[in-house]
Amino acid sequence: MTNIKTKKKKILITGSSGFLGQVAINYFKKNYNLILVDKKILHKKDFYKVDITNYLAIEDLIYNKRPDIILHLASEIFDINNKAEIDNNNVNGTINLLKAVEKFKIKNFVFTSTFSIFEKDYSELINESEPISCNNLYGLSKAEAERILLSSNKNLNITIFRCPVILDKTRAHRLGILFEFLKNNCALWILGQGENKIQFLSATDLMSMIEKSFKLKGKHIFNIGTEKNFTVKEIFHFLIKKTQSKSKVLHLNKKIGLLFLKILSSLKLINFIDYHNKLLVSNIVMDISRIKRELFYNPKKSNAELLLEAYKFYNKKKNHLKFGSGKKPEMGFFIIIKFFSRFF
Repeated sequence: MTNIKTKKKKILITGSSGFLGQVAINYFKKNYNLILVDKKILHKKDFYKVDITNYLAIEDLIYNKRPDIILHLASEIFDINNKAEIDNNNVNGTINLLKAVEKFKIKNFVFTSTFSIFEKDYSELINESEPISCNNLYGLSKAEAERILLSSNKNLNITIFRCPVILDKTRAHRLGILFEFLKNNCALWILGQGENKIQFLSATDLMSMIEKSFKLKGKHIFNIGTEKNFTVKEIFHFLIKKTQSKSKVLHLNKKIGLLFLKILSSLKLINFIDYHNKLLVSNIVMDISRIKRELFYNPKKSNAELLLEAYKFYNKKKNHLKFGSGKKPEMGFFIIIKFFSRFF
């Protein structure tokens, strides 16, 4: 009896040159045919240098390649502080892809959104119906993209994942600032008591849920992230213990600390914006009960364990991405803070 091979589905991945795009490529390359898209060059097979803000270019590619699934990861993040540029990429780029999805009847469209649409201190878990509370340009652009997708043609199959801080062993960028302090045995500073919790997400867990979502019909939105979340203070003590660092955890008055960071941010002495400063002292944890119920999501690692895994790889890694979330941190004024923190 002749074995009939199942034809591999084709996934078009936007933002394929970035941190999350690289994770997606490694996850899907075995069982799917990939069409890789980015405005930055990626030296891989089946890569196409296309800017999704150019509708004719992305329409032509989708027409010729006819993907079954579009995985939309491309996004301008916090490194850009230009509203027009962020909106053009995050909103108009999404609109262009949506138009092509409708025109060519693409089977599934998956969009990665963010918990950055929430920007205050929450006393309870945040569910999918919680109104947005953000002022940051990135969060606002993602919220608008969500609105457009959810109000589109009812016959489309669209899944949105609201992601907190995504971690993988290859992730560095701003987290690398913490890692630099830790590996050099410098004091780890906490603004206030450090009783707030920040949710993380395993990049591999995200890819697993994205793959499961390919079977869904209609429109869906899911919060996703770690289920076991330690406080900032607990995380710092956990990292010190597990890495055998000589760092100490020190507390700084919250108001004074935030004012100090705001001044450094406004003078562009650190690569932070007001949102990052607020995140350090806010409790932002999303309710993941829906995705557990509908896609059987079962995260194994805590936020502290994911951070430890990233730290260990960071210390071994020699080559970082030149852009996006995989690049080494821009220390800025933190170099000076780190120097003096060695003496505490």
